[in-house]
Amino acid sequence: MEIRDYGTTGAKTTALGLGGAFLTHRSFADGVATVRKALDLGITYFDTSPMYCSGASQAVLGEALDGIDGDFLLATKLGYFTEPSRFHSREALITQFEENLRLLRRDQVDTLQLHEADMHHWWSDDAASSDRILPEHDYSFDDAPALAALRELKASGRCRFIGISGNSADDMSRVLQNTTVDTFLLAFNYDLLRRGARQVLPIAGERGITKLIGAIFQRGLSRPQPELLDDPPNWMTADLVEGYRRVYALQKESGLSLAAIGVRYMLAQPEPDTIIIGAASPAEIEECVQAAEQGPLPEDLYREIEVLSTG
Repeated sequence: MEIRDYGTTGAKTTALGLGGAFLTHRSFADGVATVRKALDLGITYFDTSPMYCSGASQAVLGEALDGIDGDFLLATKLGYFTEPSRFHSREALITQFEENLRLLRRDQVDTLQLHEADMHHWWSDDAASSDRILPEHDYSFDDAPALAALRELKASGRCRFIGISGNSADDMSRVLQNTTVDTFLLAFNYDLLRRGARQVLPIAGERGITKLIGAIFQRGLSRPQPELLDDPPNWMTADLVEGYRRVYALQKESGLSLAAIGVRYMLAQPEPDTIIIGAASPAEIEECVQAAEQGPLPEDLYREIEVLSTG
């Protein structure tokens, strides 16, 4: 497994990390086995959140990593409060963090991030909006109470690095340019068809911020799902339908699994420091690690995928 710098933090980690969003998709025991298989395969980055698996993801990692003091990085998040005021409450943020540690069975974590920092409530106490940050709104990003809480936890040694995560390349570009953090995680914006992350990752790179990419397999990119083409859901635009059709055809022509193509394509990208894989079983994470060990895709296949960008 390739070892990479964790931004400019001085830490190092593996090019592939394990994400915790699907660890209980089959069962709690399978989740624990998946984490331990990842460790056995040499993976040293683990990412979770209070919202993953309805809260059980952190408990899975706590069980799997209990008593293990190996050289790995553990990341979790704050957020998904039911009341908007809690996004600005030091007490609510610290209380959630302490609960995270209890489930993780740790006294501290390596990385602590704001979950979906492209949400309005992190940066404004105006409860009128509950969705993404507003383009016309003037936010004081770096002075937000949530970042103050993260900085307090870092100063006290409860976490080593602080960061932000989000799902919108445009919105996260704005947040990133106006905050001082160590790490940046963007999901749903870099995979076999989507390239939105390319507009924001260079901003992080210029500032020495660790660049993390997640959700490279979402919406039919871990295995072919012909039903998406037969009856496209509302989120599939005409260009996406054609893109998926071509990706599925390339997968069939190549003889490689779709997951393997996705891993090998993403590991060839120069921008990310670590690619976080949302595996739900030992077999899934093993398939991804084995794909990574195969190295880059054949150049002709890589070129054919590269021209398929849908945004």
